Amino acid sequence: MSPGQGNENFSRALCGQFVRHIDKHQMTSTKSQINFNNKNLNIQSRLGHWIFEIWNLFGFWNLGFGIWLYLSVFALIFIIPLPNPAFSQPPLKVGCLIPFTGRWGDSGRECAKGMLDASKWLNQRAGIFGMKLEVLLIDDTFEPAETVAAFRKLNEADQVLLLYLHSMETALRLLPHIHFNRLPTVNSSLPSHLTNAVKHPYIFSVTPTPLDLSKIAMKFISERSGIKVRKPKIVFVGSSDHTSRHFLDEAKQYAKQLGIDIGPDIWVFYPPQSTDIAMKELAPSLSTMSAYSPDFAYLSLSSKEASSLLQHAKELGFGTRWICNMKAFDENLTPFDGVLGVQPISPFGEDIPGMVGIKEAHQRWHPYDSHTLSYVEGWATVQVIAEALGRSLPEQGLSRERVKLALEGFRNFVVGGLIPPLTITAKDHRPSVESRIFIVKEGKLLRHTGFISIGR
Repeated sequence: MSPGQGNENFSRALCGQFVRHIDKHQMTSTKSQINFNNKNLNIQSRLGHWIFEIWNLFGFWNLGFGIWLYLSVFALIFIIPLPNPAFSQPPLKVGCLIPFTGRWGDSGRECAKGMLDASKWLNQRAGIFGMKLEVLLIDDTFEPAETVAAFRKLNEADQVLLLYLHSMETALRLLPHIHFNRLPTVNSSLPSHLTNAVKHPYIFSVTPTPLDLSKIAMKFISERSGIKVRKPKIVFVGSSDHTSRHFLDEAKQYAKQLGIDIGPDIWVFYPPQSTDIAMKELAPSLSTMSAYSPDFAYLSLSSKEASSLLQHAKELGFGTRWICNMKAFDENLTPFDGVLGVQPISPFGEDIPGMVGIKEAHQRWHPYDSHTLSYVEGWATVQVIAEALGRSLPEQGLSRERVKLALEGFRNFVVGGLIPPLTITAKDHRPSVESRIFIVKEGKLLRHTGFISIGR
């Protein structure tokens, strides 16, 4: 099977799955479900005992029907349907548009896996106050017509309560539709202007904006560069699309205020539908960068694109120190010791409280798989969504507006350290303004600093 066929099959599998979530505030529901399950077991035990007593009474053991009849009776005892009041109410629906191929396909597939595993894990713990959550996954192809059609299906046919978007490009394309339909939407990453709650009241995120992450990187460089006799020098490296450029002016202004010299922008042009680039196409960009001789380069690409660029720079013997943004820095960069990343998401397997459930689920369901930061992002996103929906469940009914208000009520909400504590208000939809710096060392992503905050 070719990689493309594998991705397509994975997409179909993901798009056909409905999964359940829970909220952390569900102790009452969990206890009632446990008690109910115990009652079911008692009923089944008594039922089995009565059947065997009747069997013995009438001498059915000696009719010579063989072991298959006995096994059939055993199966009948344990498959008798019993009511499950925990999921007797209408489900709570959440829609997801996640790319499984293309530039963001690697991170999208991992994020989807994390969301599915978190949903399965949480679903085994009684649902959201006794209500099932269905997560409807659709492959984000980045085709405008298909994107709008997918949104309309989730909004009109499925009537989802909340939407999750993995790509910034898709969020920008769907922005008018989101506001017109007043659909609360959680995004993997947001331009800073979309966090203005007055202008964009239905747009949310679970991680700091690219602008705030770049400011955290600049603060780290100004305080810990180790350069004392002159100002540290930096260049910004990225693709020419909106994802890499929208934050640059404000980031440069912030860097200058901190006493950092800014070099020329370095644009990397990747061939369409590819994350690799030939050395002859990269040479002009690296030549410009080499002429300036920066101490640091801030890299804004996908992780596979970043890996390709770093490999070429390594072959040329660049002495520049690389610091990557959230999307560029993940396990694809483990071959490059010393590379830094401003990363609010915990690496898979880090020793923190929120990783306990992830590790246990991993060992239980797929112990031989390997995962990335995006998997953890998907898991943490499910936790945030479940929390918001749980807070939105009143006796008089649930609505999209209540989900929005619940998200705006987050105050230092902690997800076990998987992401920074979340604070979202009706005026500021930025979930956090802090992040840690990680470093690649001996093939691992290791914590290099504690949380660095730039303040609100």
